[in-house]
Amino acid sequence: MNYSPCLPVMVVALVFFLTDMVDCIGPSSGNQTRLSLLTYLLDTERYDSRVPPEYEKNVPTKITIRVHLLSFDSVSETRMDYSVELFLTQEWRDERLHFANQTDSKWLEVDSKMMNVVWVPDVYFRNEKSGSFHDVTVPNKFMHLYPGGRVVYSVRLSLTLNCRMKLAKYPLDTQVCPMLIQSYTYTTENVVFFWHPTKPMVFDDEMTPQTELPQFSIVANKTDTCETTKDSNEEPTFACIIAKFTLQRDIRYYIIQIYVPSILIVALSWVSFWLDLEAIPARVSLGVLTVLTLNTHGSTIQAALPKVSYIKAIDVWVVSCLIFVFAALLEFAYVNVLARRGDKELGMVQANGCDPPKMLVRKRENGSDEECQALNQNVVIRDVNGEMNRHIMLDGNSSSRARARRVDKISRVVFPSCFAFFNLVYWLFYVYGMDNKKND
Repeated sequence: MNYSPCLPVMVVALVFFLTDMVDCIGPSSGNQTRLSLLTYLLDTERYDSRVPPEYEKNVPTKITIRVHLLSFDSVSETRMDYSVELFLTQEWRDERLHFANQTDSKWLEVDSKMMNVVWVPDVYFRNEKSGSFHDVTVPNKFMHLYPGGRVVYSVRLSLTLNCRMKLAKYPLDTQVCPMLIQSYTYTTENVVFFWHPTKPMVFDDEMTPQTELPQFSIVANKTDTCETTKDSNEEPTFACIIAKFTLQRDIRYYIIQIYVPSILIVALSWVSFWLDLEAIPARVSLGVLTVLTLNTHGSTIQAALPKVSYIKAIDVWVVSCLIFVFAALLEFAYVNVLARRGDKELGMVQANGCDPPKMLVRKRENGSDEECQALNQNVVIRDVNGEMNRHIMLDGNSSSRARARRVDKISRVVFPSCFAFFNLVYWLFYVYGMDNKKND
């Protein structure tokens, strides 16, 4: 039997032709093993992970993003940032990974070692300061492929994000901290981002939107879309979405650590108004001690805050308390001057031959009686310089000392009243009156 010499060549050509046909039409219909299906779908000769799914169609690929918040902590005023731990889940449709009617499985799970051959969005956090993936004990990420071409990709991240805080009302402030998610490589012509329509921001079971952090409470969160550029030019624009967390500071800690101690220090300075005029060492020690204590207390408060150019609510409080304490010290200085002047006046009266007891005193000189004026009587004496006359009431006390005691009595009412009025204005203004300046 004669064989044609061209027969082997024709057989080889037929084999190559059938192989190409199989590659074009995909695996045969019916149940396929998951491994064989994944091997086919992720074959680098038919699937190019370097370009987005709709790259050649001039249509942007729609990426749906959902954030599952695991923890929210370490809000720092000095560094102007906050730390979060989250699951970032992204969904999109890639027709190149379509495998309907090829298997009974509802989805295909892609191992982390195979994810590098699948195209994923170039997502980054624009206001990130630092971040890390979790690799214990294996990389914490997963990818599911669905028959219709839908791809779900999720990864666990720990992030420290920038938050520009307005501290004018500190510590009675409410901060709005953003989370900016943006595309780094592809513009809106190729990739667009959307929040998940029903659950864009999900809190873990141990967290709620009203969760109390060490110093804050998350009172609200809001998701929105945005379009940004990487430079000052108007074009091109990149896909961007934003989440805003409204954080209200818990005032209870500051009431115990700042406001109550400073109120007690100010009240302690008023004790000198009830001390006797002669208790000079006690009044001096009390005034100086309260001034220094409040100054140290204020310095400790400022050490925990960033150096900003504007005045904060805590600055107003500390400076006002310091003014009240210093005014009490100045009141003692004024009262002490009046008391010393009264002592000089009494000394000059006695030098003229009159004694201060509240009775009529007679003194005999050269065989004659000389009366000194007593209670409710005026004695005319010369001033120290001998240039002017002064009238002194000889009731066992001088008019200057009486005025000093009167100043003390008035201060007992005026100082607490002024401080109470200051508290009323302060709390009404910063809690209710001043507008909340929120971050952009």
